[in-house]
Amino acid sequence: MKKFFFAVIISMLGCVNIQAQSMPAPEKYNELLEQVVLLDQVRAEFLVNAIMESLKENPKGYRQMMELAEKRFSDAADTLHNEGLYMTVLKHTTENYVLSGGERERQRLLLEGAKKNMIGTVAADFDYVTADSKEVHHLKDLKANHILVYFNNPDCESCEKVKQRLAENELINTLVKEKKLIVLAIYPYENQKLWKKAKYPKMMINGWNKSQQIEYAELYDLPTLPCFYLLDSDYKVLVKNEGSLNKVEAKLKELIKAQTAGPVPAP
Repeated sequence: MKKFFFAVIISMLGCVNIQAQSMPAPEKYNELLEQVVLLDQVRAEFLVNAIMESLKENPKGYRQMMELAEKRFSDAADTLHNEGLYMTVLKHTTENYVLSGGERERQRLLLEGAKKNMIGTVAADFDYVTADSKEVHHLKDLKANHILVYFNNPDCESCEKVKQRLAENELINTLVKEKKLIVLAIYPYENQKLWKKAKYPKMMINGWNKSQQIEYAELYDLPTLPCFYLLDSDYKVLVKNEGSLNKVEAKLKELIKAQTAGPVPAP
């Protein structure tokens, strides 16, 4: 029955290579996940849940899928990064008794972290100071159509590369000049000297979370840096924990297109 259910999942995906069925489990699971993310979000979440359900009587396979999902869905730098699919796996592992008590507790804590600042919710406010002022500012002091929060660490090579790409990005620079977008670079850790000696492009606000609220109060779940949060004018999260600037740019283009299209006229 379990094999039949798994075969049904594969057939529902349609475009999965038929050879995936004869692959070793980890490779087969990876092939499935790579195809799942090509679907719309609702169907993808349904199928991920179904895959976890099909593995309940196979604890080894269940753990392999859980670990693979954590690696691929939660990592902002991974091409399969998807918070919704990651949460689907976490919910399944916490609501079922396949894992040990200790394993389920770890999954529960990961789920609590993933629930913070979910897409569609209002982002948690935080304070920051800038290099040229001692005045304390807050995220929710900023006013623009969109706010791009760039969590970064000057000691991170990838962060520096992404920072340079931000400075050279034509669309983002145009939106900043038109005052439709604010880019807020935030260093969330405690090394003030490291932050102060770092250089940031003029098109972004260079901020340091001096109070360390972000880390110690766990206001944001930041599994890897660099990562982006894109907010609307009401501070609602549109993009969460995204490591790809290309995906952020694509979302901005989508938002601009929707705004310029205007409301659909009544028939």
